[in-house]
Amino acid sequence: MFARHRNLALAAAENVARNARGYLVAALGLVLGLTLLLSGVAISEGLKAEALASVQSGADVYCTWDAFGRDAPVPVDAIAPLAELSGVERVVPRIIGRIRLGDALVVVIGVPFSELRGQALEVDGRLPQSNAEVLVGHELARTLGLVPGQRVGLEGETIRLFEIAGIVRSTSSLWSAKAVVCDLDEAAAVFGADGTVSDVCIYTRAGYENIVAEAVERLNPRFRVQTKQLVSEYVMRGMTLREGIFTVLFALALALAIPSFAVMTWLGHTPRRREIGLLKAEGWRTSDVLEMVALENVIVSLLAAGGSLFLAMIWVHWLRAPGITAFFLPDLPLFPAMDVPARFTPLPPLLALVFSLTVTMSGSIYTTWRTAITRPVEVLS
Repeated sequence: MFARHRNLALAAAENVARNARGYLVAALGLVLGLTLLLSGVAISEGLKAEALASVQSGADVYCTWDAFGRDAPVPVDAIAPLAELSGVERVVPRIIGRIRLGDALVVVIGVPFSELRGQALEVDGRLPQSNAEVLVGHELARTLGLVPGQRVGLEGETIRLFEIAGIVRSTSSLWSAKAVVCDLDEAAAVFGADGTVSDVCIYTRAGYENIVAEAVERLNPRFRVQTKQLVSEYVMRGMTLREGIFTVLFALALALAIPSFAVMTWLGHTPRRREIGLLKAEGWRTSDVLEMVALENVIVSLLAAGGSLFLAMIWVHWLRAPGITAFFLPDLPLFPAMDVPARFTPLPPLLALVFSLTVTMSGSIYTTWRTAITRPVEVLS
């Protein structure tokens, strides 16, 4: 019994090798679709992991102000009482906004420069040492041709001139790609926001996160509070939704590979029909023919899934996923010059193999069965 199955497997492998060109053409659409799908899932997992790592290394509690039921800037005079709450280690106000710098729309991040010294930033140049200096993201620097020592002007409510102290490298956090980091007071001057900040980051002692969040809400009901756990849930929900949309779009595209495989594969062509007819005339059972074809599909599916995973790794790690990165990061161009975070986990390739089997089996088993149950004389005539 085992010898029969082994011989059928050897026959299937021989058929795949003999008709490699035909199978390659038939599976081309499947491989390309799976490559893009695996690339997108890997990018989504990488971005999700980096975002969660940033959240975990960030503040424990985030505070904004409530105005008409929506987030609003926090008055500066409401910040000092936060530092006096039990369990609070430090309070960091910040300003985040968007302005145009040349032809690019950039994110301006204003924080006290004392907070930058504790950040794990890889910088070409140096960290700012005065209010007249800024850090610039690598993608923004590449787009506008900026270098350390050059002067730039940020125009909002007023125009402020700064010297670029350093360029944040592409190996640093993704948030810095198109950001300009300046001192908190300078950001307030640029946006004309004296007396307010975008939000307040509160760092607490271990285990005090929820206690501090409740204390902030009791301190002033105008505060809108989000804990680190809640922010992590928002990140997971948003990234999972975007990944799901991407997966559905490409699953629909891959579904077209089923009729394509059925049409393009040589299984339905006259030479294969005659081969099946000869096998039936020699005494092969219908189950033997179907098993051989199923084994052929397994081999093709393994090659398609493995090839797709290999191409996806090249697409993401070597070529930086041109074309699909902008779906997950709209601020990046179609051909990003930065390394895109990506994680290839075992589950997506396994699902790719299952999908490959579904496509190949759906595209060939039925036609093979119809041929195998037909009398050999009709097939060979």
